[in-house]
Amino acid sequence: MNASAPDHTASAGASLPDLLAGGVPAPDGAVNSDATAVPLIPSAGRPVAALLVMSLVLTLLVFAWAAWDHHRRVWDDSREQVVDVTHVLEEHAGKIFSIHATSLRYVERLVDDAGWKDIAGDSRFYDRLREIWQASPELESVWVVDPTGIIRVNTVQWPTPALDVSDREYFRAQLKPGAGIFIGQQLRGRISGAAFLPISQRMETRDGRFNGVAQLSLKPDYFIAFYRSLFSADPKTMMLVREDGAVLLREPAPADGDLQQGFYPELLKTPVDATGTFILSSPIDGVRRLYARRKVPNLPLYVLYGITTDSIAKEWEDRALIYAAVAVPASLALMLVAWIAIRRSRDLARADRILRHANTLLEARVADRTRHLDRALAEREMLLRDTHHRVKNNLQVVSSLLQLQAGMNPALRPALNDALRRIHAMGILHEQLHHASDVDVVQLDRVITALTCEVDNIHQGEGHAAGGPRRVSVVLDLTPLESDLTASVPVTLVLNEVLSNAFKHAYPEGRAGTLAVTLRREGDEGVLTVADDGVGMPDTATGTGRKSLGLLLIDAFTRQLRGSFLYEATTPGTRFTLRFPLG
Repeated sequence: MNASAPDHTASAGASLPDLLAGGVPAPDGAVNSDATAVPLIPSAGRPVAALLVMSLVLTLLVFAWAAWDHHRRVWDDSREQVVDVTHVLEEHAGKIFSIHATSLRYVERLVDDAGWKDIAGDSRFYDRLREIWQASPELESVWVVDPTGIIRVNTVQWPTPALDVSDREYFRAQLKPGAGIFIGQQLRGRISGAAFLPISQRMETRDGRFNGVAQLSLKPDYFIAFYRSLFSADPKTMMLVREDGAVLLREPAPADGDLQQGFYPELLKTPVDATGTFILSSPIDGVRRLYARRKVPNLPLYVLYGITTDSIAKEWEDRALIYAAVAVPASLALMLVAWIAIRRSRDLARADRILRHANTLLEARVADRTRHLDRALAEREMLLRDTHHRVKNNLQVVSSLLQLQAGMNPALRPALNDALRRIHAMGILHEQLHHASDVDVVQLDRVITALTCEVDNIHQGEGHAAGGPRRVSVVLDLTPLESDLTASVPVTLVLNEVLSNAFKHAYPEGRAGTLAVTLRREGDEGVLTVADDGVGMPDTATGTGRKSLGLLLIDAFTRQLRGSFLYEATTPGTRFTLRFPLG
């Protein structure tokens, strides 16, 4: 070795920083005496290059995994959203159409009582139809059609002009026995000119012969306004579709106000996946969407809700661009860390801290997502509770108004008091639902206990408050039973009518006695019994006399329950039994 020429060893032993600082390679054969302690550039270059390549590959893999994971979560969230919204739409449609199915049965009762002979000139019949129309803001009108297809009475015009609707689909569909509730496509009124959705029911005589059609006209704008209150029209769509594929209603609606018609059975025939959704290019506008659909119980009707797949893809692409914007500087950082890691092992700890920090951020995002879902569930429950509370408050306002009216019109007081009792019964039910731990389940035994105490206080409370004893003792024997709101409303109203009738008629002239209320389960049925030891039941209960409004309501609510009721004469008194399916 030539120790006198140390300046000529740069190419063999100088470090990379020395080269970058301007070192010049020495002539061939020049060797530094410290060459064994300082690594050569070629020997360090390969590990550095390999580490840089590995860093880039790792960055690309992390970016690809993050993009794929977000793509999966965006689609999962979209599927959950369309399923949840479809459930809300199904509940809304079910309540609206169930209420009007009851109204149609009530109209049929009115026709049975009045008969066809003088119905067109009976202003009282017209007034009753107007009461039905005024009670429902979604109703355009109410129509009564005789067996020949001639409109006898409607709420649009009085007196009703002769109008033949025998060519209308809602009339022809009811010519067949057992047709049930028919919901037709949008039509335009021949008198008003307004668009409407017809819902009709066949009326029959006691021997089963065709006795005309009861028809309600629903406002499409009511449903459109409700749908728009949930979400904007683009890129989402909501539809009501009949079970044969006929589109009844769609949001977004045509801007020109044209009637929405057409048959698209593929909307109902396309199979759904395990999440309850399906993807289909819309046969209406050709847009590809992610859909969910639900059938409205007991009606030939489906609700559908869809989101465009382009909007889902755009949401993912926007987030992927963010990932890409993070990935590029992350790659540069990883390359720098990889270069420094050759020289200093402590940078490995820094890389470990970076990875731990990224993991912490990911866990924080997962926890934040979970909190959002919990908050959404809590808001839904709070919304339902608030709805029941508002309904109860509104019923109290209506009760106060009726009490004022009764005070101003003594002649109307008996009828208004009956209405007040029924409103109180509904208020008690919504009060129980407001305080219930599960807003989707009604504890029938608790509702019956509260209602019985309320009716007892109404009929005997004044004397008891003055220190006098109660003439009639009320005994409760209730088995805990659960039901949903659909069944609990008719049960509550039936019990209100039966209890009120017992207090008013079973114990006249200060007669004392015992009134027993029992609730039990028999198989898949609930059995409600009200037994008194009073003077016995009137002829209206046995069917030999003219039925009162209370008995008509009991009959209507029992039909709604798909149950049965029976009045029996006992010794002494009367026993009322209601059977209704649970579930």
